[in-house]
Amino acid sequence: MDLAYRYHLFPMSFSCLTTIILLLGSVLASVKDGQDEIDRLALLEFKARIADPSGVLSLWNDSSHFCDWYGVTCGRKHRRVTILDRGSKKLSGVVSPHIGNLSFLRGVNLENNSFHAKIPPHFGRLLRLQKLSLNNNSFSGQIPSNLSYCSNLLVLDLGFNMLEGNLLMELGSLSKLQVLKLQFNSLMGNILPSIGNLSSLQKIGITWNNFSGTIPETLGQLRNLKILYLSINKFTGTIPISIFNISTLAWLGVGENQLEGGLPSDLGFTLPNIEIISMGHNHLTGPIPESLSNASNLEVIQIDQNNFTGKVPSFSKIRGLFWFILAKTT
Repeated sequence: MDLAYRYHLFPMSFSCLTTIILLLGSVLASVKDGQDEIDRLALLEFKARIADPSGVLSLWNDSSHFCDWYGVTCGRKHRRVTILDRGSKKLSGVVSPHIGNLSFLRGVNLENNSFHAKIPPHFGRLLRLQKLSLNNNSFSGQIPSNLSYCSNLLVLDLGFNMLEGNLLMELGSLSKLQVLKLQFNSLMGNILPSIGNLSSLQKIGITWNNFSGTIPETLGQLRNLKILYLSINKFTGTIPISIFNISTLAWLGVGENQLEGGLPSDLGFTLPNIEIISMGHNHLTGPIPESLSNASNLEVIQIDQNNFTGKVPSFSKIRGLFWFILAKTT
C-alpha cells in the first residue's frame, strides 16, 4: 500500500471510529434514561392511586432521584427499582397496574395497610420477583393465575384479606416457593395434588378459609416442610399417612375440620422434630400413640373434642411440654 495513502487513510478511520463510539455511548445513555423514566413513572402512578394520610410519600417527587425516595431500593449496578417497601404506612386505595413495569423488582412489601380491590394481574410480569407480601389489607377477588409466571418467587403472603375462589393449579409451578401464607381469607374448593410439586416449601398457612375435600396425599412429598397449618376449614376424610413421614415437620395444625380416622402408632418416631400438634375439634378415633412420649421437642398437644379411646400416655419425659389439652375424649 502506498505510504501517502496510508497516511491519509488512518487518521480518517480513527476519526470515524471515534464518532461511532460517541454515537453508541449516546444511544446507550438514552436507553438507560428511558428505563429510568419507566420506573419513575410507575412509582408516581402507584402514588397517584392511593391515599396517604401520614404523608409518607410526600417526598416522592422530582426534587430527588426516585432511587432516593423512602421505601425504594435500587440496584448497585443500575438505577432500577429492586425493592418497594411501604408496609404499615396507613396507605389505602388500589395498587396501580403500572407496578408491572418495575421489571427489576425482587421484593414488594405492602402489608398492614388498607389496599382494596383486586390484586393486579400485572404482578405476573415481574419475573425477578422473590417476595410478595400483601397480607393484612382488604384485597378481594381471586388470586391472579399469572402469578405462576413469577418463577423466582420464594415468599407469597396474601393472608388476612378478603380473597375468594379456588387455590389455582397454576401455582403448582412455583418450584422455588418456600413460604405460602393464605390464612384468614374466603378461599374455597379442594387443595389440588399439584401442591406436591412445590418441592421447596417450608411453611404452609391456610388457616381460617373454606377449603374442603380431602387433604392431598402429595403434601408428603414436601420433604423440607416445617410448618403446616390447615386448621379451621372444612376438610374431610383422614389425615394422609404421608404427612406423618415428613421428618422436618415442627408444627402441624389440622384442628377444627371434619377429619376422622386414627393416628399412626409410630407418630413420635416419624416426626422427631415436632413441637406443636393441634388436632382438636375433629372426629379422630383410636388410641393416642404411646410413641408421642418420645417426641422430646413437643411443646403443645391440643387434641380435644375428638373420640380418642384408651390410656393417655405419660409425657413426663418431655421437659418442654407446657400445653396439653385432651378434654372430651372417650
